[in-house]
Amino acid sequence: MGRAEHAPTVAAGPAGLGLALAVAAELHAPSVRAPELAASPTVAARHTRRAAMRTRTVRG
Repeated sequence: MGRAEHAPTVAAGPAGLGLALAVAAELHAPSVRAPELAASPTVAARHTRRAAMRTRTVRG
């Protein structure tokens, strides 16, 4: 079985920086937040109404 030699390549200068940024952008592409995790105004309103229904007024 042959062995591959992995020597670190150091790229100096603007070309190396540009290449590094391009590779990083491809590896860590921004992702859109899943729709089920995004806050929904109807869900927040539903929770507020539930809390209001549980609140009791003390009369004395």
